Amino acid sequence: MLLRASSEAIGEEAAIEGAVGAAEGDGGVPSGAAMVRFSEAVTLSRPDLEDSRRALLEELGAAGFVEVAATVGIFNGLVRVADSTGIPLDEVSRKVSAGFRDALGLVQFASAQNTDLEAEPGDGGETGGSGSSDLDAFLLR
Repeated sequence: MLLRASSEAIGEEAAIEGAVGAAEGDGGVPSGAAMVRFSEAVTLSRPDLEDSRRALLEELGAAGFVEVAATVGIFNGLVRVADSTGIPLDEVSRKVSAGFRDALGLVQFASAQNTDLEAEPGDGGETGGSGSSDLDAFLLR
């Protein structure tokens, strides 16, 4: 969602399919193909990690490489925490992503089970819980 919003903010068009490796080429993002290759190599522990790291470093330079590596690292950490605790999508993200979740295959990820994607607006969309804002009740559901 941020890729789409940020590309719209600067008047550019980006293929959000690139965020899940489904776009051809660079996805409309400068150095996009190299960034996706590196990101997937890190996330999936692929054997081409060293090659993708070297290619991205050559393409972006040290400062750009560090920015991408830090972004990949923080997103991996945030996703692991959210998935392991069962955090559902918030109502705004659920609503905004409704138009592209299926097309991108996002509903196939295991973490999709944390959110009732058919929930009515206003009910929170949490699965298995009472919808209470109490953190203990949410985590122990």
